[in-house]
Amino acid sequence: AVTCLQFNKNFVITSSDDGTVKLWDLRTGEFIRNLVTLESGGSGGVVWRIRASNTKLVCAVGSRNGTEETKLLVLDFDVDM
Repeated sequence: AVTCLQFNKNFVITSSDDGTVKLWDLRTGEFIRNLVTLESGGSGGVVWRIRASNTKLVCAVGSRNGTEETKLLVLDFDVDM
């Protein structure tokens, strides 16, 4: 399930309980690529929340069953948000 989303005029970024953050084309709805994939995704790892700016992507990560430490991931980001 999608846990959070953020969008602008060109893109949608979604986080989900499968441990991924995905980038989508807003106009076509097509999947572009995974921005984050947790090793524990699918076995408990969850990306709970995301926040993107023009230069950074921040992800709040954890799990439902202890498979992933609770932490923030801060990544350089180059998609025009």
